[in-house]
Amino acid sequence: MSTGQHRSVDTPLTKPDHGRTIRLDIEGMRTIAVGSVLVAHAGVPFAAGGFVGVDVFFVLSGFLITGLLAREVSRSGRVSLSRFWARRMKRLLPASATVLVFSAMVTYWFLPITQRKDFGGDIVSAALYVVNWRLAARGVDYLAEDVGQSPVQHYWSLAVEEQFYVVWPILMLVIGLIAARRWKVGAFAVLGVVTVASFAYSVQQTADSPATAYFVSATRIWELGIGALLALAASQVERLPDVLRAAGGWAGLALVAYAVLVFDDKTTWPGAHALVPTVGAALMIASGLRPTPGSPQRLLSIAPMVWVGGLSYSIYLWHWPILVAAQAHWPDIQLRWVVLLMAASVVPAYLSNRFIENPIRFGTTFKPNGRAIGMGLALTGLGVGVGLGLSASASAGVDEAATSKSPGAAALLDPANQDVDWAAMRSVEAMRPLATEAVADRPTFYDDGSGCQVRDGDPVPKPCTSGDTSADRTVVIVGDSKIAQWQPAIAAIGRREGFKVVQFTKSACSFTDVDLDRKNNPDCRAWGRTVLKDVVKLDPDLVIASHRQGKALPKGATERSQETEDAMVDGLVSYWRTFTRSGIPVVALLDNPAPSDQPVYECVAQNPKNLDRCAFDREQGVAASGAPAARRAAAEVPGASVADLTSTICPDGNRCSAVIGNVLVYRQTTHLTTSFVESAEAQLSAALFGATKGEFGEALPND
Repeated sequence: MSTGQHRSVDTPLTKPDHGRTIRLDIEGMRTIAVGSVLVAHAGVPFAAGGFVGVDVFFVLSGFLITGLLAREVSRSGRVSLSRFWARRMKRLLPASATVLVFSAMVTYWFLPITQRKDFGGDIVSAALYVVNWRLAARGVDYLAEDVGQSPVQHYWSLAVEEQFYVVWPILMLVIGLIAARRWKVGAFAVLGVVTVASFAYSVQQTADSPATAYFVSATRIWELGIGALLALAASQVERLPDVLRAAGGWAGLALVAYAVLVFDDKTTWPGAHALVPTVGAALMIASGLRPTPGSPQRLLSIAPMVWVGGLSYSIYLWHWPILVAAQAHWPDIQLRWVVLLMAASVVPAYLSNRFIENPIRFGTTFKPNGRAIGMGLALTGLGVGVGLGLSASASAGVDEAATSKSPGAAALLDPANQDVDWAAMRSVEAMRPLATEAVADRPTFYDDGSGCQVRDGDPVPKPCTSGDTSADRTVVIVGDSKIAQWQPAIAAIGRREGFKVVQFTKSACSFTDVDLDRKNNPDCRAWGRTVLKDVVKLDPDLVIASHRQGKALPKGATERSQETEDAMVDGLVSYWRTFTRSGIPVVALLDNPAPSDQPVYECVAQNPKNLDRCAFDREQGVAASGAPAARRAAAEVPGASVADLTSTICPDGNRCSAVIGNVLVYRQTTHLTTSFVESAEAQLSAALFGATKGEFGEALPND
């Protein structure tokens, strides 16, 4: 998205600009790229593939920056790193820092307080141009599902480019010093290897881990590499017949249009599909290397296209936080208003370009390289400071309770609390975890690198052992994150009573012999079948199963709208019967009631003095959970029984409370906090005792 110098061409298809000569058709390409991104983000249905505009930007940046560096090496045999980085800082950081400050304001004013810590961290990462790696890590974190759309999410592409700007000139400098007079041949060879290797890695990663492949730099460098190779081969490409380059230009425009109109969120990306817009962009650039009759240059060089293209970087920066703010304030905002908002982002883009970017970029104040670099470091520091300040502003409005003063579910066993209406409680003096820290209150295996919870895209089971690992008796827990949330308490019971716990869990993947939503987790069926064989071979003393989804796809169905509870029941029955026929009893640990509206922890963060507003209907919560299907399935399988903790999670009749015994109950969408799970160990043990007729667990003291 950056502007570089070009070979001077005596033609109306170029123009001077602050001592440079710019190609007007490239400005037009920028307009197409940023326009595609805007219509896609607006949700225009026929342009769902507009995200490819970023790929067009990558090719343009690779071409322009490599051309700039190549000309410097040709003139002097070296690259001035300080001058190059000073120019990049003047070009990119004034607008970037301005929008980071605006994004912090959007988060503070419009988004839930529980998002401030996450998005403050995003702003810090964006200021340091590593936010793409942060988003890649979040993309494979199933338990980050409550984290909404970050107002600086779009900075991932700028991070990729900035990383390119750090590495590329150093690489060009080294090649120039080593290859001397044949530096261009050496550069083409080295960059060619880098480009091919990055493309191969992109294809492989897109297949294996699409959530990370989208953001990481290694899967994207080849796109900038295409532009770089074209810049190095420009003199040879110029010699091609005009008719060939003209035809190529129109073909390139058609390829980009095809990608915008045909691709959508179901298209695996980047990978091989990204060749369509990137090759298209390269063909368009090549057609305009010199004036070519019949090429798309004239179309791309019309005044409106050039004007918008000149603002494209600023428009790209401003449009996204504006959209995030609007959708937060008006959740049901209609498409036509979103489109108008995207068009209106030109206004702040123009103002920041006119009064912030250009004065710094072209003025004399920061003309010395040292001053420019100092300014860039100061703006980076500003972004980091704003992000840290935003994170620090996430006050929970209540003190954190000590463990000794927050019994959680254990408070339900105290006769002194038998008349307490937990759902009607308006406030507490302290609680744990704090609502702003709730998402981190999860089982330790998510963060210790053990890999116990298999991620989306991985069909290979990864059993983990806990409890009394030396015991002869074995209990297997199997399912998705809903059984995983109970692992700390089950492991504690195992250590006390002398049984080993073997865990088979996979994110968002119910253990059922039927297809789930293939788009979101296509590996569930393969994972489940392997687990089934592994568990039968292990021959444990008990299997405890739980899951979130209440519906599944009937045989032959492919769309999520076709899911039924009957299909889920049939799938559960199939697997559970396999266990019981092998002499392995099954306990269905019923899914906890599901909040129907705002996540409970967000509600608590916003209403620390009105906690009763965060209670929800118990009957509706049960109906929205995976419990009804599991209960039906258990009734059809001899040797299967049910453990139900609903009365512990929702002890107040018709309502489920947000806080019990000074412990926050829910941490994320429908998941329970580990603090609450651990506090409910006695009730869970009693439920297992009843379900297994005394084989596992123990009764409550008063039973």
